[in-house]
Amino acid sequence: MREFGLPLFAADVRDDLSRFHLLHYGGKVDGFLISGHNSGTHWLRFMLSSAIAHRLALPRPTYSSGPQSDVYIGHARHPRKHPQAPRIGSAHHMPSRLIALLGALRLARLPPVVLLVRDIPDSLISYFFKWREIKQLGALDAYVARPPSAQGVDLWWFIRFFNRWGVLRRVFPQTVMVVRYEDVEHDPELWVRRIWAHWGVELSDADVAAGLAVSSREAVAAHLDPDYGEDIAPDRAARGAVRYAAGDAKVLAERLTRYLRHDFGYAGVEEAAEPSWIPVAAPAREGAQQVA
Repeated sequence: MREFGLPLFAADVRDDLSRFHLLHYGGKVDGFLISGHNSGTHWLRFMLSSAIAHRLALPRPTYSSGPQSDVYIGHARHPRKHPQAPRIGSAHHMPSRLIALLGALRLARLPPVVLLVRDIPDSLISYFFKWREIKQLGALDAYVARPPSAQGVDLWWFIRFFNRWGVLRRVFPQTVMVVRYEDVEHDPELWVRRIWAHWGVELSDADVAAGLAVSSREAVAAHLDPDYGEDIAPDRAARGAVRYAAGDAKVLAERLTRYLRHDFGYAGVEEAAEPSWIPVAAPAREGAQQVA
């Protein structure tokens, strides 16, 4: 796999010199919801938004998708409809590693960050199913095995996303709270409450219940914006029919084993040593949840 060195280096340099979303908007928001692609962002955001709407006696979002879904949690540059609500910026952000360096030198601070992740093979095939025709991703085996590129979302994007956020979490262990999609799916009540607590808001039981009222797949599908067009609740049978072949699974396993340094409790990889500028005191253990 030595042939991947230069393309990976080029992608890393580009992102290290250009990805400063956290610093640019950090002083303008009360918190961030950062998520990997196809990790349940719309679903979680709809629950969280409905809970905070109830907390503030405001209307919940009309839709689970589209522009009207981000009245409480959306891109940091978008104006908020309800100024009395906490301002939470949402993005699929690949951070510059220079932010970790600045943080290690205590030259940068971040607002509370919730990092939503999902098992990489599941996220990858979900992304492929959703975008294969629109983005002309080709056959699944070729998509899984393709070499790194500075553009597009693929296996390399997820590996780099996990690794970069793993470094940031070590530098900001109390600021970055890792939330796994599978854990939310298992206990949404617990995580809706924990996430808002991390952003500084204590929810009542009734607030949490308002979030759980829209937690089902059926509720998300029933509230899709008909003009938005993005399918965030695909047919389960059709989605389940797209599976990795044995060769695809082998490629995934080999690349994750070799290149993934921060797995957030998924792959069970042994972490590589961090660069010398990463603080070594009280590192966050992979798989453990950091809750403010």
